[in-house]
Amino acid sequence: MPKSRLIGPPGLFALLTTLLITSAVVLTSGCARVGGQPAATPAPTATAARTLALPETVLGLPRSPKPELTRVSRSSLERLRESAADVSSSVDGAYAGRARTADAVVVSGVSGRFSDLDATLTRVLRPYPVTTFRTVEYGRFNGEARCGRGRTENKRYLTVCGWADPQTAGVVAFISARRQLELTTEFFEIRDRLDGTTG
Repeated sequence: MPKSRLIGPPGLFALLTTLLITSAVVLTSGCARVGGQPAATPAPTATAARTLALPETVLGLPRSPKPELTRVSRSSLERLRESAADVSSSVDGAYAGRARTADAVVVSGVSGRFSDLDATLTRVLRPYPVTTFRTVEYGRFNGEARCGRGRTENKRYLTVCGWADPQTAGVVAFISARRQLELTTEFFEIRDRLDGTTG
């Protein structure tokens, strides 16, 4: 039986073979762009800036205009602003019952950019009459937090907690005529209410 022969002009078989090989290479080489450049990677979505806001109450305590408390919050706020770049929001305030010996909470916070978290915490916590601060679990946003205990000038019990992360920093001070228990949970609750950001 005679062998079959390709019918067509000379060189047509070679041309078709070349085209088929070239197509196979293109199909198996993925989606490379012309010139061998890889496909562009979409730019990451920018993280939304966080802002702070004061709630009407904290731990059941209403806002308080007592000057001995608001002076503390304003002083802490000034130190926080000195540590921040591109400040986008700032808050300070005090919360207390009406009785002279009622418990009180003083808060201050700033949102912006913080490059040195350790220095920010050291600056904002240094003026408080607390000898030793311990690191507590921050919980989110790659931040740092510290708490410590002391006594005020009028011998009331004091717990101070501060936090700092790349976008926010602040301090919460708890003041009471009674000896205080562990207040880390209350600190985080207040910080999260000021921030309003879950994480």
